[in-house]
Amino acid sequence: MNTRHLLLALLAAILSLPACAGTCPGNASWCDDFENGAGRWLSKGTGASEVAASDVTASNLIIRSQEGSNNHVLVLNGQGGPLLVSDPAAQVNGAYFVEARMRPVASATTAGGQGYLIARYQDDNNWLGASVSVNRDKQRLAVDLVKMQNGKLLRLKQSGKDAGPNGSFYTIRLEVAGDALVLYLNGEMLVSATDSSQFEGRIGLLAKGQSVEFDDVRIGTGAGTGAAASKPVRLALARMMDRVSLQLGEVPQPYPVLAFSGKDKLTLPLSAVSSDASIVGVVVEDGKLVFTAKHPGLATIVVSSQADANVATYIAVRVDPAFTTSSQQYVLQGKVKPAAHAEDVPVDTPLQMEFDQVPTLGQSGSVRIYRTADNALVDVIRVGDDIDEIGYEGQEFKRVVRFRPIRIDGKTVTIQAHNARLAYGTAYYIAIDAGVFVNASLAGQAFTGLGQSAAWGFSTRKQAPSGTSLTVDADGTADFRTVQGALNHAMHYLSRSEPVSIHIANGRYDQLLYLRGKDNITLRGESRDGVILQAYNDDGNNPGTGVSQGPMTPSITGGRSVFLIEDADLLTLDTLTLINTAVRAKSVGAQAETLVFSSDRGRLVVQHASFFSEQDTIQVKGYSWFYRSLIAGNVDFIWGANRAALFEESEIRSVGDSANPGKGGGYVVQARTVAANEAGFVFLNSRLTHGNGPGQNDVLPGTAYLARQGPPSTWDSVSFIHCMMDKHIAPVGWLMPRPESAQAQPGAGWGEYGSMDIHGKPLDVSQRLPGHTLTEQQVAARFASRRLVFASFDNGKGWNPSPSDSK
Repeated sequence: MNTRHLLLALLAAILSLPACAGTCPGNASWCDDFENGAGRWLSKGTGASEVAASDVTASNLIIRSQEGSNNHVLVLNGQGGPLLVSDPAAQVNGAYFVEARMRPVASATTAGGQGYLIARYQDDNNWLGASVSVNRDKQRLAVDLVKMQNGKLLRLKQSGKDAGPNGSFYTIRLEVAGDALVLYLNGEMLVSATDSSQFEGRIGLLAKGQSVEFDDVRIGTGAGTGAAASKPVRLALARMMDRVSLQLGEVPQPYPVLAFSGKDKLTLPLSAVSSDASIVGVVVEDGKLVFTAKHPGLATIVVSSQADANVATYIAVRVDPAFTTSSQQYVLQGKVKPAAHAEDVPVDTPLQMEFDQVPTLGQSGSVRIYRTADNALVDVIRVGDDIDEIGYEGQEFKRVVRFRPIRIDGKTVTIQAHNARLAYGTAYYIAIDAGVFVNASLAGQAFTGLGQSAAWGFSTRKQAPSGTSLTVDADGTADFRTVQGALNHAMHYLSRSEPVSIHIANGRYDQLLYLRGKDNITLRGESRDGVILQAYNDDGNNPGTGVSQGPMTPSITGGRSVFLIEDADLLTLDTLTLINTAVRAKSVGAQAETLVFSSDRGRLVVQHASFFSEQDTIQVKGYSWFYRSLIAGNVDFIWGANRAALFEESEIRSVGDSANPGKGGGYVVQARTVAANEAGFVFLNSRLTHGNGPGQNDVLPGTAYLARQGPPSTWDSVSFIHCMMDKHIAPVGWLMPRPESAQAQPGAGWGEYGSMDIHGKPLDVSQRLPGHTLTEQQVAARFASRRLVFASFDNGKGWNPSPSDSK
């Protein structure tokens, strides 16, 4: 390792007795919590480290590299034996875990350092471990599996999460079983990898760059699922992220805290401490946190197991001034939607205000919806990030996502209430804090908030619509104002198999969408380019591909797509456009699907539709048919663990990468087909084109690939039949595999037949490696028709879809 960057290394060998007083927590066989000082450690090198009280929990001692220290090493003061076993030959192959709490510390003059947890240490130039660092500008945490080999640092697997509140410690756990590695953050599994490096099985902690704090170092043995007999424990709020907003005077609300070990729910005695009890107090009652807002400001709540400090979660709580209403009256005619005193209002109607000039969104406050009959508070819509649970009232599994409910487009403000909060046949009124919109005037008067006296009230429709034909229109007469409102109705009121058509009028509909447990739904737009279903979402905003949640599941898992579909069959998308407005150059997490069809044996029909994103535009499972449609993107923009997906007479457009202009056209497909006998991704009589992406840059000739390899456990099944390809497709066609994943045998499913240039002339495919040219007999037997591509559906009964008469 470059010693100029080495601040702290703790190279530990197992001792005969635990360093902690009594039995080690968390099924560990050795531990050190530094409460008895650093007498067990021997200092060498320049600089210094110290055992000190944590500025997060003053009663707790940690070990910290002092700021400005360089080239400083601590080693255990004692010989010790091998890490876990007496036989050195078993050190690498034995199953064990190493765990520690770590915190990169930022100061007024320096950014936080980078901490390393080392599971196999040989010397400064050869070791295996995990790293953690915080990017405070983007509020992101980087947690990687890393290897130092011959003085060069390699990243085996990279992962990222939202950074915790300032002051957060992060519990890093690395499980090792032979060459298998599993990395956990705060009890949640992040990534796994394999590495066959024969480093010695000693452990260590290391700080690089600037100061890093360490505490509660542990080692444990075991063999089971993964590397250890027992899984780490995770704490999290139910259906919540680690940030809570409150206002003074609000009735305290309970926030359930969940504990999990793997998939098993636990009941743990918990403690909760506020970093500033003058701002917010906290108590634990029956496994729930109850906050008491006391003064405007920010505080961090540390929630932990009473038996194990490494089982903890940190929650940032912001307290805003009390909600205050205004007696100011305004001329609201033509300025608000729904109109003041409006009747027969659809229950999913967004709130809109038209200011006299472009307003500025304030830093705090809320918009509130009250029931007129009894002044009951129905919804609180806060400034900034919020959590929405998408689905109908009473639905067990919902899509839980982070979103921004207040959007400013020029002088128009749109306020999106939380999903399914309004009821039929009910009168409501709206109130708004003065600080929500600043530098604004409404109907010629300075905006000072809006109270009940302003009389922005309305009444919803008396009852839900009947029948199986529903209408959606953002402005005109319709059953619903949003597509999700219609989907909620279909899921709630209609039987699973009953066909329903949702007709969508031209307009832009900004909303994340969700469908679960309802078959035979058709979404049909008035025109392909006129009906825009769009939202901003990406992996930094809502990580992962998305899965629904029950009421008592942790965190938020709704995923990064615009539209998530689960457990549904025969969903049809006809004559419309889906757009994920995330831009790779500006995104914290660039993956951003428009559509995730997560129904393993379900069917999706898409015709005369368009999909726009940059990375992972379309992800499909099960069976899907795209007919005369456009899919545009750059990186793996068609992918999924599917069975058969047919893109027929469609345009597949590679667009310029806004994050890397001029550096490549990306990859059309990454197949993760679930079985060798499935058709995978088939492109029939389609065109592969190129164009400008959101960065207004095009794809250079020869820089795009037909496909790149998927994970070793899946099949690379991709076939192009009678397709026209422009010059952006590289002559080699298929991207060669990475050396570490060569065992996937790429190319076995990479085939094409009758490829043409964009003008319809035969294309030279002689350089296509490792792909192959299909024979006429193979095409006739497997790919020449929809019936053949979907022959495996329903255990071989097959599926032969046909276009609707809409076009």
